[in-house]
Amino acid sequence: MRVIRIRLLWHKQAQFAGYLLAEKLQLARKAGVEIVCEGLDFSCKHVASILTGQAEMAVASPAHLMESADPDRLRWLMTIQQKSPLVYPARRSDGISELGDLRGRKVGVWPGGEDLEFRWMLHHAGISEADVERVEMPDTVTPFLDGETSSGQMTVYHELHAVEDQIPASDLVLFDAQTLNCSILKDGLVADAGLCRDEPQVVQAVVDAVLEGWSMTIEDPEQALDACCEARPDMSRAMHADQLRQILDLSLVGATRTQGLGYPDPAHMERAAQAMRDIEGHAPDTGPLRDARFWEAAPDQFRRTEWPAERSK
Repeated sequence: MRVIRIRLLWHKQAQFAGYLLAEKLQLARKAGVEIVCEGLDFSCKHVASILTGQAEMAVASPAHLMESADPDRLRWLMTIQQKSPLVYPARRSDGISELGDLRGRKVGVWPGGEDLEFRWMLHHAGISEADVERVEMPDTVTPFLDGETSSGQMTVYHELHAVEDQIPASDLVLFDAQTLNCSILKDGLVADAGLCRDEPQVVQAVVDAVLEGWSMTIEDPEQALDACCEARPDMSRAMHADQLRQILDLSLVGATRTQGLGYPDPAHMERAAQAMRDIEGHAPDTGPLRDARFWEAAPDQFRRTEWPAERSK
């Protein structure tokens, strides 16, 4: 049995429901492949786990791939979410009402090169990076709640809820990259380029299984929630369910509706490349880094465009 380790982008939760269901039901076993989902490891995150041989695949974004130590050794295979889930809350009571008010303040960002979107936001707004101090934020929102930072990276389906529970809505202002037309995709499945070259049948089995897992998640959320609760019992089923609803809001839109579930839209990779060019003056050639052949060869029923609209509500 060929074991394929998938390093998740965060701790196990409903954000990865389709992956967790594919693991629980071992949907690739019929092809001789065992899927093992691994939670976040801050010491070796997502694509770094592939480059160091700790995992064969990772849930990561095109930006993570292109900003990695060796993009040529990685391939972007597919994506589920089709919108960026990131927001950057701040308090009006701190005198912050627009992005420019963050000048001279601290903003929390996740460690390991997770801040390309935020840096692009500053660029679009005409704000120098030097005017905003970016500090590493742990896997909680405590620094923001304690006033150690004036804002911080958060997802609408997870960290933002913790903030909304503590701070009145009237005091919150939410900055997001979509307003500035500079949002960057957060989600994707990235694989070792050598694995794609040498063991294409293994990669195909994983892609098929992940797409099947997400298809089952959309069609039968309760089964997916069972897998999420088993993988992450410290979160209540209600919390998983709420997160899953928001994940599907981010997934059953855009290219999912026009091309199919899991479509690795080249526009997402190009946006990340444009951000790098605008900020750093250069970016890798995106063409060789995207490998859509496995998604294209997956069963039609798992990558169709028609999904019940009510599943995303």
